[in-house]
Amino acid sequence: MAEINWKNKCWVTTIFLVMENKVLLTFNKNLQTWIPVGGHIELGETPEEAIIREVKEETGCSFVFSPEPFLTNRGDVRVLRLYRVQVEKVHHHGTHINSIFFGKVTDWCEKEKTDENEQLKWFTKEDLYKENILESVKEAASEALRTVK
Repeated sequence: MAEINWKNKCWVTTIFLVMENKVLLTFNKNLQTWIPVGGHIELGETPEEAIIREVKEETGCSFVFSPEPFLTNRGDVRVLRLYRVQVEKVHHHGTHINSIFFGKVTDWCEKEKTDENEQLKWFTKEDLYKENILESVKEAASEALRTVK
């Protein structure tokens, strides 16, 4: 079996959380822009387990995946439904392989900072185009606002 070389690659997961026609983003100090909540997948975690942990740590919000993340769940075989998998170059971190979900917040959370002291902010669709936000983030956030009910 060949050995996998992950030198500059990380598995991460993010989620566009929606509530009352707003999407929650966090300001990333390394990228100097707004991005979805999320982080690195830890050893032994699945993408959905990692994002549940990250949302709890960063926001304290409760949420449900939207749509339901499993197309198939037969015990030994689960097929995940993601918004997309995005492979992105990150200047301070090599390459991220990002499993991106959408979710609906089930209780209003008013935290203004993450556990890492990064700002949290709710954006309307119009707000997304008034800030310094990557096009890929604007596109996905807009899609989340259109589809998560």
